[in-house]
Amino acid sequence: MTDIHECLGRLSARMARAARQPRIRYLIAGLAVAGLWLLNGGKSLLYDAVQMLIVMSVLTGLQIVRDRRRGETPPYVRLISAKAVLVAVAVGAAWLVAPPTSQSNIIASVGLVVLITTAGPALDRLAARRAKAKAAARPDHAHGSTNPSAEARVASKKRTDSHE
Repeated sequence: MTDIHECLGRLSARMARAARQPRIRYLIAGLAVAGLWLLNGGKSLLYDAVQMLIVMSVLTGLQIVRDRRRGETPPYVRLISAKAVLVAVAVGAAWLVAPPTSQSNIIASVGLVVLITTAGPALDRLAARRAKAKAAARPDHAHGSTNPSAEARVASKKRTDSHE
């Protein structure tokens, strides 16, 4: 009986480690987006596009709120444009393969999973590198200043005190 508990404990630990890895998160997100795309199999591409944009907008809003609560400044333009491009690629792929095959929604869904799973982590690493380089290039970080406006007020106060 304890062997079963030990196996279950190891399995749950492995699953927890896997869930922390970015690729698994992106795979889960890709499967969810593809599943939503497949649910509308008989609807028009415009309906699919509008529904996906609404869902992506809500998810982006939640991501922005989460990042703001952590004290981070999320890259709004990158988040919104990436999701708009993702929907545009899915609609374009489904539209292009619709005439030769009746499985265009399945093909677009598989493409969404592959695109989200492979491009997501790579784009996040690129964005993190750019943010780090941008932060290092700021003059207030180069001089160790944490609050430049407070330092400016102190310097201004010192100047006015010296003139009196």
